[in-house]
Amino acid sequence: MLIPALSFRSLSSVTDATDALLRRLSTLGLVYASLPHQLLLEGAPLAPPDRNAVHSKALKTTVLATRTLLGPFSLEMVDAMVSWLDQGLSQVLMDAASSEDAELERVAVAVSELPVARVVLRVPLASLRTETVAHVAAKIERLSRVASGVVLALDAATWTLERDGIDALVACLQTLRTSVEDTFLLAVEVSTGLLAAGSAEKTLATIQRLHHCNVHVVAPGYCHGEAEETKDVVETTGGAVVDAALAFVACLRTDRPDGLFATVVADEAGVALGLVYSSAESIVAAVSSGRGVYYSRSRGGLWKKGESSGHTQQLIRIDVDCDSDALRFTVRQTGAGFCHLNTRSCWGHDRGLRALESMLCSRHEHAPPGSYTKRLFDDTELLRNKLVEEAQELAEAESISDVAGEAADLMYFAMVRCVAAGCKLSDVEKMLDKRALKVKRRPGNSKAHRIAAANEILHGKALPDDDSSSATSAKSDQS
Repeated sequence: MLIPALSFRSLSSVTDATDALLRRLSTLGLVYASLPHQLLLEGAPLAPPDRNAVHSKALKTTVLATRTLLGPFSLEMVDAMVSWLDQGLSQVLMDAASSEDAELERVAVAVSELPVARVVLRVPLASLRTETVAHVAAKIERLSRVASGVVLALDAATWTLERDGIDALVACLQTLRTSVEDTFLLAVEVSTGLLAAGSAEKTLATIQRLHHCNVHVVAPGYCHGEAEETKDVVETTGGAVVDAALAFVACLRTDRPDGLFATVVADEAGVALGLVYSSAESIVAAVSSGRGVYYSRSRGGLWKKGESSGHTQQLIRIDVDCDSDALRFTVRQTGAGFCHLNTRSCWGHDRGLRALESMLCSRHEHAPPGSYTKRLFDDTELLRNKLVEEAQELAEAESISDVAGEAADLMYFAMVRCVAAGCKLSDVEKMLDKRALKVKRRPGNSKAHRIAAANEILHGKALPDDDSSSATSAKSDQS
């Protein structure tokens, strides 16, 4: 696959257009965002300096919210890398000064305390030939113990788009590929000069060929917006860049005579909403518009979900499966749902927490007379007391059934609190994912003042409805 590279030379280069471009590129996969060292250092603190605060905050917000590989960091910038990772950045790229063993050892030591899955190393190579490939493979195998990927910055003489050069390069890269696990990211870097020297057809063919060898290509990338013209290789003032959407499509394969790709449409939690088909044209249209766009076999053309029903989809990301012949569109669905039967999915109604969230949202807007849920929305003190009560009961439960029951009660009241505040279940899941990316850990000790406050609520006075079952109330409220 293509890993599109996007360079920000200064904070003044951060505009609404570049922000939108980074987000579009990220829907297709990992994006390499290249910043000068000074900007990497300035953006690392939780609260960046006031100088250029607007631009700095905008860039940082986008980088942290997208599938971004950020760099290049040097050996002296480990603290900055830790700070970025601790705030939820997907991955960092550290730049090795050379491919000498001593330098690579210094790099390995520098990143040894960082999470392996979130570190990628960039290694310059003067050449990659058959007689040296075994030596390079040994280097990469050692680096795989401290990093999840390596980007090889090859000399221009090695990286050529001519067939003989590519054949030799592919053979060497296939050897390197076998030296590490299949999940290890192995990529080669292409400069704008080399892109400009080769034709668009050769560039996309090379990306496709390397993809089927499980080797990625890092190159300046672009992804046109909905109102912009599609181009396979775009000439800009900074040189040539590859259209990432076309490169993505070039890497797919299908055995269907109509050339379509099976596509699972899922929500932000990964729950399947339906099964559709995509074409090369519909994929490009989906990325450029940021919407769910598919191919309708009955209509014989593009199907822009929600165009007639109003139940549109915001495109979050596209993923390709391990065989490159099936897609998953992750979307934010609006309206009644995805299915033409006005259910959220084509497999019937939701269950569990999703069903609970749907019921609570409905009660928040239109509650029937006597609704206990409506009472909770209106009485914040009652809701607070029930949250404290149910948390205590969960802490004291022992059997599996009791723990499950008390946890269900607590989740019901917690979801009432979320819906009342306009917080979605997907927002909670995102926060959990973000916290899982923390590098620095706090002790996590209990807070005495919070325990005292809870005890005051529990023992200070009798709780309203103390003799009623929360689970029963919630269940009856759904009927």
